[in-house]
Amino acid sequence: MPNDISEQICQQVKQAQQSAQPLSIHGSHSHDFMLPEFAESQQLNMNEHQGIIDYQPTELTVTALSGTKLEEIQQTLAKEHQRPSTDFPAFSADATLGGAVSIGHTGSARPYYGAIRDHILGASLVNTSGEIMHFGGQVMKNVAGYDVSRLLAGTRGTLGPILEITLKVQPIPEQQSTLCMDLDENAAIEIMNRLAGQSLPISASVFFDNTLYIRLEGTEAGIQQAQKTINGQPMADGVDFWNSIQQQKHDFFTSSQPLWRVIVPATTPGLKLENQQSSLIDWCGGLRWVQASEVSTADIENIREKGGYIESFRGSKPMQQADLMSPLQKQMHAKIKSAFDPDQLFNPALSNFA
Repeated sequence: MPNDISEQICQQVKQAQQSAQPLSIHGSHSHDFMLPEFAESQQLNMNEHQGIIDYQPTELTVTALSGTKLEEIQQTLAKEHQRPSTDFPAFSADATLGGAVSIGHTGSARPYYGAIRDHILGASLVNTSGEIMHFGGQVMKNVAGYDVSRLLAGTRGTLGPILEITLKVQPIPEQQSTLCMDLDENAAIEIMNRLAGQSLPISASVFFDNTLYIRLEGTEAGIQQAQKTINGQPMADGVDFWNSIQQQKHDFFTSSQPLWRVIVPATTPGLKLENQQSSLIDWCGGLRWVQASEVSTADIENIREKGGYIESFRGSKPMQQADLMSPLQKQMHAKIKSAFDPDQLFNPALSNFA
């Protein structure tokens, strides 16, 4: 049975507002390494607010409380031969739905199936007065009102604690296959982008250590035809490989080197940061993971000139989201924050847009 402690959460928010004491919202702490420390904040623990409250296999939707473990959702969907509609990164077995939505990162399927926010149908959260606000709905046809439910993706708790989320789900594909190709970096980027423009059942592509990995998902006939078109070498343990990427258990992610997350236009040629040790390319070229002891000002400016940005991910001091924004973006975020949280109650350390 779901453990719905919504009223308890609302009461804690009301008390925090009355005492003018900011709240640090967290779940399983699986993303803490990405976030700055919260000084002088009360802890609002969402981890016990868990459970699936509605699942409609025929409607391809599931609604769960924010503290529900991603693993539980995946297991429940698998019983009906279904799964979430895109890749949800899970950096620990305790990773929660609310944490994944709040961080807003999407796994390798993003260029092909869309970002996490694209699959959110509805959500509810608590405002600064301790009131529950509902947005969106529980069916795909519900498009009335402002699309605030998708806006919550990537807000990192700065607009308030998310109580529940409704997601689209999809059938598990008939088959999955992984092909490998030995290439240099720029050739791999070119091929990833060229294949993405073709009608092929590709659901992920990653380049690492001079090898391009391409995941195919679909019918047996569709995959066989795609294999002939791509002409790569089949990989025996493809499922394990993709799990290691999504869960960041691959050797690349377990290095002691600081890890940086770089977003650039997908066709951008290979990047060479001043202190770069190794890199892994995801998102059909749009996401570059880079191991580097530090990042220079020249690196940051070079990436900006290419239309992208870089942020610290693991092993170095977390960067403020505002550091990644243009002046216009900061102004927009500040207005949204003011509308939802005029008291600066929720995760204030993450919402300094000055």
